[in-house]
Amino acid sequence: MSLSRTLNIAANAPLRAMLVEQFAALGRYALRDGQLGPPGEDWPDAAIMDESHCDPKALADARARGCRTRVVLIADEPKSPPLGVDAVVTRPIRFAELVALIDSAPAWTAVGPYRFEAGELRAPSGARLKLTEKETAILARLARAHGATVSRAALLRDVWGYGPNMSTRTLETHIHRLRRKLEPSPEQPRWLKTERDGYRLAANEKDPAS
Repeated sequence: MSLSRTLNIAANAPLRAMLVEQFAALGRYALRDGQLGPPGEDWPDAAIMDESHCDPKALADARARGCRTRVVLIADEPKSPPLGVDAVVTRPIRFAELVALIDSAPAWTAVGPYRFEAGELRAPSGARLKLTEKETAILARLARAHGATVSRAALLRDVWGYGPNMSTRTLETHIHRLRRKLEPSPEQPRWLKTERDGYRLAANEKDPAS
């Protein structure tokens, strides 16, 4: 049987041994052990770590590079997920909850170095970028396409409720404003791309200058 998902487990020895045994018994994960490598380099589909193995800077750097590894942190007390962490579970661990969190799809989308989640756009530092209601709706619609092009007609319909024969430049105006907030060089966009029939998010494309 092919193991389609890679899972890294980094925790103290007793906890790691217990989790490796339980996840191995499920038979659907290719398990890895130990610390994650350099940010974003050959990272697994998902990772579980305790607080002693959590490197917030490395996780934030990986997010900034568009890394989509789903990270679950095991903590002693309830806390909000730090930047780069998708979910936090507290001891005592409920294995079924842990599996559900690992298997669930990420609720965020990378937009270049930014993270778009729950209607908010955040910089790698965690700072929130101010967006208008329509700008948020445009990003949300593009994010749902997972990198595919969303036609101009579909954006006008879904964001403004306009019909197919509506003649307006409002979408182009909002795209221009979004690029001024997102792009280092709005006239040469890296992440909010214009295509023949619409727009798409090139979330994981590298900076051509790097």
